[in-house]
Amino acid sequence: MSGIKAGDSFPSDVVFSYIPYTEEADKFNVCGIPINYNASKEWADKKVILFALPGAFTPVCSANHVPEYKEKLPEIREKGVDVVAVLAYNDAYVMSAWAKANGVKNDDIVC
Repeated sequence: MSGIKAGDSFPSDVVFSYIPYTEEADKFNVCGIPINYNASKEWADKKVILFALPGAFTPVCSANHVPEYKEKLPEIREKGVDVVAVLAYNDAYVMSAWAKANGVKNDDIVC
């Protein structure tokens, strides 16, 4: 399978485990419930920035990637981007904790 390039259509039937942001689960000692997130359906007809990294809580990714996207989110939205999403080789619980650690809320960035 070749990689996805800018302007490509997103493949069909791409589903992954995801814990949506909720105020109740915003604390570190509370975990949300994973759902099956159907990216193919959720991102249909939307402009999406999708980036991948080797793992949550890795030094460069935590210090550079997510904070930069978070900082530039208003500018990204002005350019018509509907969704910013990050994929890593971690389960939904780790990704949710990483989102909390990086101050990602309200599904601004899908982690």
